[in-house]
Amino acid sequence: MVLRVRRIANEEGNRLRTSIRHSKDLIEMKRAQVILASAQGFRVQQIYVFSGMSEGYIRTLIHQFNADGLEMLKPRWNPGNRHKFSKETRGRLVALATSRPRDLGLPFGQWSLRRLRDTAVARGIVESISLEWLRVICDEADITHQSIRTWKESHDPQFEQKRRRIDRLTHQKHNPPIVLSMDEIGPISLKPHGGKGWFPKGLPGRIPATYTKQEGTRYEYACLNVFHQTLSVRQEEHKGGRIWLRFLKYQRSKYPPDQRVYIIQDGLSAHWTPEVRVWARAHHVTLVSSATDASWMNPVECHAGPLQVTAMAGSDWWSWGEVDEAFRRAALLITRENKASKKQFRSTRHRVSKHRRSLWTRH
Repeated sequence: MVLRVRRIANEEGNRLRTSIRHSKDLIEMKRAQVILASAQGFRVQQIYVFSGMSEGYIRTLIHQFNADGLEMLKPRWNPGNRHKFSKETRGRLVALATSRPRDLGLPFGQWSLRRLRDTAVARGIVESISLEWLRVICDEADITHQSIRTWKESHDPQFEQKRRRIDRLTHQKHNPPIVLSMDEIGPISLKPHGGKGWFPKGLPGRIPATYTKQEGTRYEYACLNVFHQTLSVRQEEHKGGRIWLRFLKYQRSKYPPDQRVYIIQDGLSAHWTPEVRVWARAHHVTLVSSATDASWMNPVECHAGPLQVTAMAGSDWWSWGEVDEAFRRAALLITRENKASKKQFRSTRHRVSKHRRSLWTRH
């Protein structure tokens, strides 16, 4: 039986996409990449090709997500047990912190540590507690003080149909069609970008800061060949229907003109202009849309975050040409790693199959 994550909600899919694109924690980004790929229907062996993780660890992450949901994205570092407050008391404090003050009849709409402490004491949860202990308990429960955000829920009436269609296209085992997944990455600013590395203690690597951004922003248009897991990019100054059509033509030209090509893209209006639709009908191209407000269905999203980190982390580029070249090298590196992982996987599978046949012959 093929191991896959449980059926994810659209909100969870959008959260995974955000973690891949914007998370500063590499562990969280890689875990989200694995879970989103599994949700898109990829098998463990296929995720192994581009994730750089072992099959066993990928299976562990999938089981953790099925059991704990999105909580498993952040690693839990355990410094030791805390015995000052019981587990039940901690649970009541966390439940109070995650509740809405107005739902409890309080005259304010958001918690501060001081208000949280005063309310916990007034309701008899604890006799007394310091602000720092309250902070520690919330931190150990992965509760942080954050801004409240809005969220887009998909109300697409064809949500399930679009999801199943993408799943069918990307998982044909025999004679798979040409399936391209495309999207924009950006806007990208021409400025120094921080990163992480190994340095002597107390002497981290440094790059200059910048206070003026006079070069505007750019976008990197990314295309993923789903079955071969090859990435290619192209830099553009803006988003728009004409630019998108030019990118589609460039990617379409890589394949025989009489062969059908399927292109998966999100519902951005610039991707569905009349010119794009007319061109697609005339050039054996079938446009496949992800559901509204559910662009996480697009397979290229699994590579958007790693691509941007590989190209921009620890950089201080002075021109857009250098940025474009960095993205091209990053796309080539990811493609090579995917091919090497696929070759290694096939070799391992062949050895395992040969070993099983030999055992069968003996018995």
